Amino acid sequence: MKKWKCKVCGYIHEGPEPPDTCPVCGVSKEYFEEIKDAGTVSGTQPKPSSVPAVPPVQDGGNAKEALFKIGYGLYVVTSLKDGKLNGQTCNTVFQITSEPARVAVGINKNNLTHEYIKASGVLAVTVLGKGNVDLVKHFGFQSGRNTDKFQGKEYFLTSGTGCPVLNKGSAYLDCRVIPELSLDLGTHTLFIVEVVDGNLLRGSETMTYEFYRNNRAKPEKMLQGDVQNVITTLNLEYGANRRYEYQIGEIQNPRINAVLEGVMRTEGDHVDNSLGFLKKRLAPEIQGFADVLLHLKLNLDFEEVATATYRQFAKEAEIEDLKTMFAAMARSEAGHVHIFNKMIEEIEKGQFPVVFYCPLCGWEIDYGPSPQEAATQRCSRCGAAYALRLVEGNWTLEEA
Repeated sequence: MKKWKCKVCGYIHEGPEPPDTCPVCGVSKEYFEEIKDAGTVSGTQPKPSSVPAVPPVQDGGNAKEALFKIGYGLYVVTSLKDGKLNGQTCNTVFQITSEPARVAVGINKNNLTHEYIKASGVLAVTVLGKGNVDLVKHFGFQSGRNTDKFQGKEYFLTSGTGCPVLNKGSAYLDCRVIPELSLDLGTHTLFIVEVVDGNLLRGSETMTYEFYRNNRAKPEKMLQGDVQNVITTLNLEYGANRRYEYQIGEIQNPRINAVLEGVMRTEGDHVDNSLGFLKKRLAPEIQGFADVLLHLKLNLDFEEVATATYRQFAKEAEIEDLKTMFAAMARSEAGHVHIFNKMIEEIEKGQFPVVFYCPLCGWEIDYGPSPQEAATQRCSRCGAAYALRLVEGNWTLEEA
């Protein structure tokens, strides 16, 4: 019986003729060659093929979600025409060559920015950072044909092409189109451009499309660059505080514990400083629960990130026990998300009761949901009377 070997993947076929197509890599029969010396040589057996059996075929059906897993950033691409400026959000910007520095930029032909680029032959790319979610929405959810997108935005014009660049971006590139290298892709044009200038603008981490999709529903003031950095700092310092507190309980060495306690107090100062900044920037509108809502919303943000992280870890885990552990942790964190969402909803709807403990005897005093300032209650145990007062947006007790 003749044997045939695929020259592409090495698959071995037995039969009078090669197969019409290779069952492993799919090439046609022309890519098969006959193995002339398939029998035994000098008493030795021929080596078996190292090509495994035909792998199973996996069903697709979710290409859209798979496309979202392609890693790319978010940018604002700008241009000009007849003294007018325009720009749009874009996710198709990537480097082609380094010497000379050339970049590819994909733009929809229906967009006004495409018209401006074709007319002027120049464009600028503002690289967006994680604190620029508002710019993604502003330059992506409206047309320059109906509004001046640069009205009220901080920008400057590049010295090379005169294209506008957004001050709050992470970096920028100033570019000239190379017409003979650009490609017509039907609905889009892939502009191949030469980078003539550029610079860093801020130290913010570049925003990915995945980050945007995961965070676009959050309030914009929580997604500002400085706020995001402080929230990250706060989460680190919370963890550091708990770490040292735990270790102090575990370590039975007075000298080491004294050092740990000193470090823990410093981390506590970091927490206080971070919270102080966030209270000024993120103070909720609802009076009486300002601090409470801030803490709950920070907890919600943290638990949402933890849920997504553990779900991803469960998908990536190769050890079955780890997969089970991460999946269970993700379910637990998702439960925490539900808890904080529910509490926030009740407070914002005025359904959450205002409760204090009597400063005199410690008994519960319930003012009910949505009380008015100066509302007075007597402790049902000791009879002391207390009125509600608003101090910096928070309910507090005052002796009546």
